[in-house]
Amino acid sequence: MSRWKALPAELDPRARHLVVSLRRLKDHSGLSMRQLAAKTGYSTSSWERYLGGRSLPPKEAVEAVAAVAGEDPTRLLALWEVASAACAGQPADTAAADGTPPEVPPEAPARHRPARALIVTGVVAFVLVVASA
Repeated sequence: MSRWKALPAELDPRARHLVVSLRRLKDHSGLSMRQLAAKTGYSTSSWERYLGGRSLPPKEAVEAVAAVAGEDPTRLLALWEVASAACAGQPADTAAADGTPPEVPPEAPARHRPARALIVTGVVAFVLVVASA
């Protein structure tokens, strides 16, 4: 087995669980990073990011590594769902104690014009008024 670098301290525990599981699967498969990359279609540098905890692997990459290792992807995909929710900032417990779904805050209005665009529009309008006068 290879020696892994320590995972980032700021990595969410739910994402950490997925990464540790993927590392174990990779180690038990006996594949090198290059072999894993060749068999899954994801680059070596991508796998280094995923297994180093620097980025969450896509769902398809999790499925691919499970297939290459001959494992059932169900458990890994469940871990991926939890880690994905953690990375998206969702709470660990998605339901209240009584089983009701959590309240979802209303979304902010979709239309926000950046201040820079408003300034540019104002300057263009001013130039047109001055030019026409």
